Amino acid sequence: MVERVIYALIYICGIALCYFLIIWVLGAIGLHIPQQVQVILMVVLVLVAVLVLWRLFAGSGFPLWPRSRP
Repeated sequence: MVERVIYALIYICGIALCYFLIIWVLGAIGLHIPQQVQVILMVVLVLVAVLVLWRLFAGSGFPLWPRSRP
């Protein structure tokens, strides 16, 4: 379980780093993208992060929280 959490944190950090590198590189070469395009890019990367987390935790068969007993 701890291994999956560490992998999840690494994936999230990598995705955030990709976002800022994309914005920085495009700005460095003189191609400034509008704020709305930056927001759309962030939404896409957040959806990718959610899918990665879903595969890490939901596919493991390990419950994320205890089940409530009736």
